[in-house]
Amino acid sequence: MQASDSTEDVLAAVDTLACDFLARYRDGDRPTVEEYAKRHPEYSDSIRQMFPLVASIERIKIDEQVAEDGTATLAGRELSQLGDFRIVREIGRGGMGIVFEAHQESLDRVVAIKVLPKQSLLDDDALERFRTEATTAAAMHHTNIVPIYGTGEADGSHYLVMQLVKGKSLDSVISDGPQVTCDEVARIGLQISDAIAYSHESGVLHRDIKPANILIEKNGTIQVTDFGLAKNVGSDLTATRSVSGSLRYMAPERFSGVSAEAGDIYGIGITLYELLAGQPAFEASNTEHLISSITHARLKPIKVIRPDVPADLSTIVGKAIQVDPAQRYGSAADLRDDLQRFLNDEPIHARRTPLWGRLVRWIRRNPRLAAAVGTAAFALVAGTIISSIAYLVASAANQRSVDALQSSEQTVDLTLRSLDGVIDVVTQTPTSANLSLSETFEDDDLLPNVDLKPSPTSAKILERLQPIYERLSQQSPTRSDIVLRRVDSSVQLARIQHSLGRTSDGISTLETSIELLKQSGSPAAISKPDLQLRLARLNNELGALFAAEFNRSESMRCYESAVEAASHFSSSTKVRPNTAGLTELARAHLNLGNPPPQLRRSESPTSSHRSDGLQHINRAIEILEELRSTETQTKTTNILYAGSLLARSRLAGPGPELNQERGSRDQPRGFSEWRNSKQRDFQAAVTILRDQLTATPDDSAVRFELVETLADVNLRGRRSPRLYKEADDRLTEALQEIGTLRSGNSDNAVYLATEVHLRHKLSAIAKSRFRFAEAEDLLREAIRLQTLLILTWPDNVRHRCWRAMLYRSQAMLYRQWEKPDAADAALTNATADMEAIDPQFAEHPLVVRTLEAIRGDIDSLSDES
Repeated sequence: MQASDSTEDVLAAVDTLACDFLARYRDGDRPTVEEYAKRHPEYSDSIRQMFPLVASIERIKIDEQVAEDGTATLAGRELSQLGDFRIVREIGRGGMGIVFEAHQESLDRVVAIKVLPKQSLLDDDALERFRTEATTAAAMHHTNIVPIYGTGEADGSHYLVMQLVKGKSLDSVISDGPQVTCDEVARIGLQISDAIAYSHESGVLHRDIKPANILIEKNGTIQVTDFGLAKNVGSDLTATRSVSGSLRYMAPERFSGVSAEAGDIYGIGITLYELLAGQPAFEASNTEHLISSITHARLKPIKVIRPDVPADLSTIVGKAIQVDPAQRYGSAADLRDDLQRFLNDEPIHARRTPLWGRLVRWIRRNPRLAAAVGTAAFALVAGTIISSIAYLVASAANQRSVDALQSSEQTVDLTLRSLDGVIDVVTQTPTSANLSLSETFEDDDLLPNVDLKPSPTSAKILERLQPIYERLSQQSPTRSDIVLRRVDSSVQLARIQHSLGRTSDGISTLETSIELLKQSGSPAAISKPDLQLRLARLNNELGALFAAEFNRSESMRCYESAVEAASHFSSSTKVRPNTAGLTELARAHLNLGNPPPQLRRSESPTSSHRSDGLQHINRAIEILEELRSTETQTKTTNILYAGSLLARSRLAGPGPELNQERGSRDQPRGFSEWRNSKQRDFQAAVTILRDQLTATPDDSAVRFELVETLADVNLRGRRSPRLYKEADDRLTEALQEIGTLRSGNSDNAVYLATEVHLRHKLSAIAKSRFRFAEAEDLLREAIRLQTLLILTWPDNVRHRCWRAMLYRSQAMLYRQWEKPDAADAALTNATADMEAIDPQFAEHPLVVRTLEAIRGDIDSLSDES
């Protein structure tokens, strides 16, 4: 130190250096005392005396950023702005940081922003791990994972930006006591497990699954948050401070330094345990006691705390929280699947259910079906025994053989009636195979049952009935009604297979039945009228399935075969053609003239196609008007008639001469007459359905047809404000009607999908009128409902493609709304949905078309940028 330097000058210089030292320290840099002493040797003595004290005081300040309860603080700092983000309010805090609601000014959006306390930055390696893992988490896109928008640093504070979830964390739910139902707990666990299974497949371990890191929205959707931060918590496992944070939810092996997928499964299990119990899983006053309780599984059985918990759910949770990781579920996907089985009331895999237990469970779920199957099985066994006895007795006495044979035929009849009962229960509709041509055709035989709850079990039951019919036909080769019953049951089976996403299996089922009829269709076996009626019905059904697969040529071929068969049937009857044949004929003509929506969207029909279609529709209308004029008109007749009028209102065009008049003020009459005719057909269709609904107010099929009719609006091209208002009114009424249907059957897949489409169309109208916020809300709810369909039917390609298209519509909305980042995120979600589809469906027409549309939007956004 130079003698000329005064004491004041030395203190001022050292103070300046100390300020620089503190600034670097607070920004995450780690300067040393010796570094400053060597750089400024003239002040080295003062630096060595003062700087250690300054560093100690700073460490104390940093330690003050942890409250007594273990949560983070900012040591008295008040944040109002972090870079681009204006802080609105604090919404939560934990051991790893404080979460604020913030407004991102550049994108004009509300986000959640987590600010890390200073102690997270004391370890450079920890900060680097945070950045790496946050980047990994941001790359994940899942319905039940909170999207991470990015990370940043401002004013020395490191932060994480994510989507703001409007809901509450599960720890606040648990604090209210055991108020969550067992089924709700299972649904929550199902969503958490699905999210964690996805993260594990993406190579990411959460490491901090706990109620505080799981948010639940008002609609019941779960959002898992805090990916990538758990490893940055500097927990001292031997500390004597009060137990808090993640320690309570750590898997036993974590205390030995083992971190794997099984640890996340344990965290899910403990979370579900606490949800059921409504209290913490472990009661411990200090860290040592808590660690001992965790590693030695000192946990009360959930049934002791809450006796109403079903044994299966208790078993699932117990397996997830086993001390030995090898005894837990092999993966989060296995845990998810077992929770789904519990919700479906199916045998879980957590423990092997004895055969008798499975049988009891199945009978409890399906009492009517069990009774019908039992009767059918008894009758079949009895029939076989009696037939064998008849054969043995026949060798002794012809008369006794005849008597026994008659008894055998009676047993066959009993078996057939029992099988009919099985089909009735499985499909929830009466069978019509035993109807003779002189009887009135049953309504529900043609119309798909919209209240049907298809399942793999119901499909399997119907599949197993097919060989039983075959054995009965071999036993009684002269009984053509057995073949007809088998054919009619195949129609119901194909419908269920299609609803399960197994359309190709449904096509095979119907094609097999057609071949069976052609082989058995000799005059000695099946009567010609019966044969032609079934061929018409099968081809109508088969055409619909081909149309669902976008195979127009095969679809039209089947409908033409249906017309040929039904026309031949009608002309072959010596008496007046009956309702069944004429109804199938009208149905076939309507199908030929009225392509389904998935084909209409991809076509621009020529004048020739339009004319041919109108001819078929008018023919259907003629047939149905003839039926409606008789006393035998049925619900099916009225619904098909309304559908035919709607098709004519859609297909009828003004023609070239009227198109010329459309733009002329001197000659508007021709176009106006066409518009009035089109409107009359639509109104007549709606009136017919409303009248039918008045007559049968509890008939869900009629109400659903009304919904479909009201929803038949074409939003392509420019529309006048009046037309948009008409479409909005119709869709709003349809949404109210589908709400009525869902109020009695909330998880019905048909109703859910219909509401999704209605909300999608309403959002398009709102977007076209620049009501962007309304359009956004409609799309969000549509995506939520579509997500429920995916969770219920994860293997259904259509559900996954349709959610991808909803995300695409969301991206188009945000693009028009001038929110490019939100548009990018929506397209990313759409791409993730398509990537989740099994590669075996890569060539499916719907998958191909959806991918083309999404890639086109991505390319368009790239060009704009």
